[in-house]
Amino acid sequence: MSRETSPYIVGDYWLDYRRDGKAPGVWQIATARGRTVVYRSTRTRELSEAKARMHAHVEEERARTTRQAPDEAGVAAILVTYYREKGAKVVNSDQTSRSLRTFLAFLLQDEAGHAAVVTDLTPALFERFREWRMGPHAFKLAWFGEQFDYESEEGVSGATVQRNINDVRAAVHYAADNMRITHAPRIGDLDEQYKSLPRERVLTIDEMARIGWYASHNADLFRWVALQFATAVRPQAALAFDPAKQFDPRTGLIDMQPGAAKQTKKRNAVLPAIRPLRVVLCKWRKEGGTSAASRKTAWRIMRRTLGLSADVYPKTIRHTIATMLYADDSVPEREIVELLGHDGKLARTTRIYAKYDPTRLRNVTRALTQLWIAVHRKAKAFSADHLLTTVGQGGQNVVVGKVASGDGTSRVVAGGRDRD
Repeated sequence: MSRETSPYIVGDYWLDYRRDGKAPGVWQIATARGRTVVYRSTRTRELSEAKARMHAHVEEERARTTRQAPDEAGVAAILVTYYREKGAKVVNSDQTSRSLRTFLAFLLQDEAGHAAVVTDLTPALFERFREWRMGPHAFKLAWFGEQFDYESEEGVSGATVQRNINDVRAAVHYAADNMRITHAPRIGDLDEQYKSLPRERVLTIDEMARIGWYASHNADLFRWVALQFATAVRPQAALAFDPAKQFDPRTGLIDMQPGAAKQTKKRNAVLPAIRPLRVVLCKWRKEGGTSAASRKTAWRIMRRTLGLSADVYPKTIRHTIATMLYADDSVPEREIVELLGHDGKLARTTRIYAKYDPTRLRNVTRALTQLWIAVHRKAKAFSADHLLTTVGQGGQNVVVGKVASGDGTSRVVAGGRDRD
């Protein structure tokens, strides 16, 4: 069909079928480039769905190529453009993705609707967002080719809502910085009464041992946990860790902020790997491993299986290590600060001249090694008396842990049947 007979036209774009006969029946977003017609598939045969996808595409193109006033710039297009150009490339891209798609899902349910523009981002709208997020809510949303079905029976914490708002604010400011909107509105933080209290929860050696024992039955989960135990690194940095690029077996150093990664306020240091971790890292380099976009489900299953309280999060490991090191009088505060990647007490100008040297972290390395050994011993004792089973075919329990023997020794059973 011609542009004039198209069932939907928006500016320079119209819905059409491919004239070369490819993808018959699938609606295409067509636009003229000189004497050529360029097609972009909507991946649907339904006209109503094709119209919605074409409208979203046109809004994204406008958000990317046209400087708009806040009362005409679509919020959805700003969020999508920000994630495609920047959000998907940051270390915590999974968190950014969750924030942006969740806020978009909220807009679709809110009175602002899918046509919300930047001037709709008022304190009243963000208050409605807070109420929605902190109460029972659910949504279904297609986001970058993936369908998300989300449900929260109890709502989320104030800290989670604040992270969502931070990511939305970043997207809007990114549009303003790139001259795509004339100016960005002020997007405030949550009211103090809704902000989460600082997390005080720290793990005991016994709890760390149980986490280590459970994680040891899955190579990727164990490497993620072990890296945090031995370095107190942030969970997202551990998730993005690549031993082939970030661990040098000759020097024994770990670069938690590789040169290609942008340095942010949450600095990650170059650290000496304690000797027990070097074994893990060398094997990791040799075998490789798969990375997951998120380990939230695995963590929750582990927490439930081990009977840990709901306030135990991956970042609790970092809090625990920092707390234990601070309680150790033999570890200077300066070494703890450098391990955690904090600025410390040095003035900004002084930090420029006083170069960081990871080999000075002798005391913190010794303390981390002793902590690893203590956790390992507890985990070994725990494994002698406990089984870890999973449901196999036919509903039978398959033993994947260690079985305690009558003579006090233990044997590894992989794929055997638990008949008790």
